[in-house]
Amino acid sequence: MKKAEKYKNTKISKNTSPIEVFQLENAVIMQNNMSEEEHRKLIQSLAEQHPTIYKKIDDLVNSIRNLVTKGDPLRILHQSYFMLLMTQMNITSEFQGEFDDSVSVRMLDYVQSIIVSSEPQQQESDKDISEQLWGEISVKVSELYSNLKEYHLTKSAHLQINDPNYDPEYDSIYVQAQGLRAHVRGQRYSIHEIPHLRDLLSPHDNIFRELFNITVEDFLTGISKLQYSLMQGFNDGKNDMELLREKTLPALEFNVSANLDMTPQKEMQKLIEKLGLEELRDSALGKMFGYDLFDVQKITGLPDVLLRNLSWAPGEEKSFFAEGEYAGWPLRRMPIEERPFIFINDKYYCFDVYSMFENLYRVIQRLLFNLKPDYKETWNEEQKEISEELPFTLFNKLLNKPEMYKSIYYPSRIGKKKQWCENDGIIIYDDHIIVIEVKAGSFTYTSPATDFPAYIKSIKALIKNPHEQAKRFIDYIFSDNAVTIYDESHKPIRELRKDDFRQITICCLTIDNFTSFAARAEKLKPLGIEINEFPVWSLSIDDLRVYTNYFESPSMFTHFLEQRIKGAKTEELELFDELDHLGMYIHHNDYAQLAEEKKGVRVFWQGYREDLDAYFNQLIFDNSAPPKPKQEVPQKIQEIIKWLDIKNKDGRAKISSSFLNLNGETRRKLSVHLTDLLERQKQTNKTIPLSG
Repeated sequence: MKKAEKYKNTKISKNTSPIEVFQLENAVIMQNNMSEEEHRKLIQSLAEQHPTIYKKIDDLVNSIRNLVTKGDPLRILHQSYFMLLMTQMNITSEFQGEFDDSVSVRMLDYVQSIIVSSEPQQQESDKDISEQLWGEISVKVSELYSNLKEYHLTKSAHLQINDPNYDPEYDSIYVQAQGLRAHVRGQRYSIHEIPHLRDLLSPHDNIFRELFNITVEDFLTGISKLQYSLMQGFNDGKNDMELLREKTLPALEFNVSANLDMTPQKEMQKLIEKLGLEELRDSALGKMFGYDLFDVQKITGLPDVLLRNLSWAPGEEKSFFAEGEYAGWPLRRMPIEERPFIFINDKYYCFDVYSMFENLYRVIQRLLFNLKPDYKETWNEEQKEISEELPFTLFNKLLNKPEMYKSIYYPSRIGKKKQWCENDGIIIYDDHIIVIEVKAGSFTYTSPATDFPAYIKSIKALIKNPHEQAKRFIDYIFSDNAVTIYDESHKPIRELRKDDFRQITICCLTIDNFTSFAARAEKLKPLGIEINEFPVWSLSIDDLRVYTNYFESPSMFTHFLEQRIKGAKTEELELFDELDHLGMYIHHNDYAQLAEEKKGVRVFWQGYREDLDAYFNQLIFDNSAPPKPKQEVPQKIQEIIKWLDIKNKDGRAKISSSFLNLNGETRRKLSVHLTDLLERQKQTNKTIPLSG
């Protein structure tokens, strides 16, 4: 845990500007030095540029499309993949990358989306021309994404001047939603992709057998192999090439020196055949220079009937460039979001592991509905059941078998009428009670640029509605000194006494991941979402899975939860990712207090999950157990908290929190004092008070 430092006016840029930016570690502070007149002129200037920027982006999109359709689609995607591979080397978190690094990620999904939604022209077959063509495409895609940022600025200014109902806070969230959709990829850590799909798809094994003649586990095994190929296959190719060199080089050098008329290439071919190394050679060449890393059917063995429905062929998709606003822009829903694979020359290819996993669960859902429409009711029933069960499975592991009650009922007054209400469940750990509400519905797949009302409706359905349901139950708890919860038959289950709970948490869980909004649910008032006096801990199953893998002590988790809820109540704190809350907790412990110290200053807290990203990304193919980023907790205090967890006595969470609320230096001093005290007790065989 790092001690909070005072902020210094360290400018990121030395340029004299009406807006100054200062940075210290993971905090960026913005200071507006403009007068009202300067601000008015800036807005006017930006608004005047709006039509020009719009046309410029339209022209760029058409130019990129023209270039892409001239080239060999496989070569373009192959080159884009390896450029991404090179830019991502030694980058373990998105905060470590530059703008060009993020564009390399988008080259794959955007270019593939253009290929499948455009009729190909006469293709360039010359390799040198193809590489030159790819370079032109890369430059223009980078320019496109750069201009998207300018577009949002100019459009906001245009609306501010021309729309009498302009709401800057509403518009800010609208722009953020588009920016996140256009620039951010990856919903969960790679190590959690297959477990996530296994949990959600396992109930649908029968329909997989019926439609595809495979099991869900067959499907997951194939997808896991494809994930490995796209993430590690090139390294395997290099290893194969090195092994081939080691097996052939000594004999090759000897044979060539003995026969000067023999060329190394011919002798190498003879040696490979003589030593039976054809398979090793083909593996190395196919992975490093061919398309073996991307050949979905070769890697997975999955059936055509499934793969064809997960693939677009060039020119097959018709909506991306359909007439209307943002035709062909990255702000539209891209074809790769609907089908992650591409079908070329009777083969299926996948070049983008992020796009494959990002929407795969919902892609499979829509595919099953298309192939068997009457399965929709079964799907919804199974999804509801697993989505309501999974949070309790994860919390059971996280809190080491707490009290859990699922699907509980209670009498509540709604308006003037008293009726029975249902709550998805509660979890009780010592003096903590977590009120669970789960939403299995999907987050809208429409782009916020083309249908922001649908986007807002989804956010309300996944945050506001469950919060209101949970708040109703909390009102019931506080309606009397003791209240009773009931089962479906309205038989009593347990009595709850409000004075027994030091911490009450509303936890709204979703299957789909929309962490950029869920992590700051209390800041969404412009969208009509008001949380009021009871903050909500809104998160996805993905984030809960991370917490389950991260925390080793129930008491340490409940302390984090206390700080997380305190952070949610802090007006000065706005984070765009749930795991940035955990990162700030690791760095600063009482991170809400740090934010409160910056009252009146606009601070962007970012990059706090960088160490977590590095840790979890290393776990995917590394069995060496990398060190986990943690707070500094002295050994003696760790031992006490572990003992409290094991004994499971009432009051353990409060005692643990009293230790963990201390800053780093106080923790160290207390640990030394406790160690000394226990040693003296041992020597004197007498109980010595803590103050002794």
